[in-house]
Order: sequence, then structure tokens, then C-alpha cells
Amino acid sequence: MNEEKNKQDQPEDDRPPIDNIEKSAEGASISSEESETVAEENIQHLTPNIQHNKEIMEVHHHGHVHENKKWKEYFFQFLMLFLAVFLGFLAEYQLEHVVENNREEQYIKSFIEDLKADTAKINRILELSTWQQNNFDSLMGILKAPGFSETPDKADNYVGNIFSLYLFNHTDRTLQQLKNAGGLRLIRNQQASDSIMQYDAMVKKISEQSMDLYNANQGSTSIALQVFDANSPTNPFINRSLVPKPGKVRLISNESVKIDELFNQVLSFKIASVIYCDFLRELNKYATRQINFLKEAYDLQ
Repeated sequence: MNEEKNKQDQPEDDRPPIDNIEKSAEGASISSEESETVAEENIQHLTPNIQHNKEIMEVHHHGHVHENKKWKEYFFQFLMLFLAVFLGFLAEYQLEHVVENNREEQYIKSFIEDLKADTAKINRILELSTWQQNNFDSLMGILKAPGFSETPDKADNYVGNIFSLYLFNHTDRTLQQLKNAGGLRLIRNQQASDSIMQYDAMVKKISEQSMDLYNANQGSTSIALQVFDANSPTNPFINRSLVPKPGKVRLISNESVKIDELFNQVLSFKIASVIYCDFLRELNKYATRQINFLKEAYDLQ
């Protein structure tokens, strides 16, 4: 009874109003719906980022999984690698090509200078040899003249020529370099290469011919030492000047056999000298033509 009474006696203001309770429930209901909406929006907002990150991860992962590559990608990578190697090879080849061209031109210029030096030597030898051959003619006429043993001094201006020997010394600086260093392969112009080898062959031929000239010189010298006295006032064995020196020579033998033998040896020496000079003239002509050809072929001044 007392409890009921107490309940009845309780003031109505202490109870929560019904309207407030309904509003709170309504608010709670709205808050719950809004929360779900916000959550859904957040999920939708995060979904693209997750998918984007997933794509990035897939791309990175895709680079390490070779089996997933397409054949076009393999072909493209191979093509780029091939082009890089090929272009490097072309650059190296072009550089080597330029260097070899420069070396070839330097060899040609040097060889032309050698040819010029050779032609100058040849011209001088031809001049001396022609003078010597004329003196041989004069000496042989004196040896065959009657009474030579009584007047041997007539041979004074000519005897010394027996002992003079004019040989061609080839300038082989460039040619030896081309042979030893394998530089002949650098001469790409086939005609130029052939002409160089032809010149070398002609020089060797003249070198062989010089042995015949040397032997003829030794034969003449040997017999001359048996006919003329080396103690003459004008030593005939050292009279190699182009200008005759005055003096008289003496005979140590006036035997006709010795004089005839000397005549024959002088004649052999002259023939050998004429043949040798013919080879030199041919070489000189060839060298002159080769200089002009090489200058034109390589556009040199």
C-alpha cells in the first residue's frame, strides 16, 4: 500500500516526457542511418584508392613475372638491345675506317717522297755513267792504238774510270714499313697497290743487275793492276773526278796479251754499265709515272 502510494505521490516532472523519448528514439534512428550512409560513402571513396594501389602492385609484380609478358614486349627489348650493339659496332667501324684512311694517305705521301728521292739518284747515276761510258770508248781506242806502250800517258785521263762504280741505292723507307707492318692491306686502291709491288719488283731486278756491273768492275780492276803502275805521279786508281787531272801513268807490263785482256775487260764493263743504265731509265720512267698516278688517285698536290 505504501509503495503504491509512494508511486502515486511521485511527481510527474521526474519522469521523462514521452515526447522526448520518442524524439530521442527518432534521433537515434536517424544517427544510425546517417552513420551507415557515411560508412558506405567512405567505403566507396576508399575503393578506388585500394583498386589503384592494387593496380600499382600488379604492375610492379608484372615486371617480375616473365611468363605474363607478351611476345611483343620481348621482341621490343631484343630489338632495342640489337640496335644498341649494332650502332656501337657501326661507330667503331667508322672510326677505324677514318684512321685507316689517314694512315693510307700518309703511306702514299711518304712513298711519293721516296720515289722523288729515287729519281734524283737515278738521274745523277745516269749522268755519271754516261760520262764513264764515253771515257771507256776513249780508253779502248788508246789501248788498241799502235805504239800504246810507248805513250801510255795518253790513257791518263781515262784509266781511273775503270775503278769507278756507280750503283743505285733504293730509298726503301716506306716500302719496308708497308711490308713489315702489314701496311699493304691499307692500300685499298688496287691499282696503287699493284704499282707499288711492280716498282718493288723492278728495284729487285736492278739489284740483281748491279751484281753483273760489280763483277765487270772487279774484272777490269784486276787486270788494270797488272798493266798500270799504282805509283805513277797521277794515281790512275783514284782518279775518279769528272775533271781530268794532269800527269803521266807508267806501265808495269807492256805485254800485248795483258793489254788485249784489259781491253776486253773494259768492254765488258761498258756493256754491263749500258745494260744497268737501261734498267735505271726504265725504273726512272716508271717512278715518274707512278708519282703522277698516285697524286691523281689520292688527290694530292
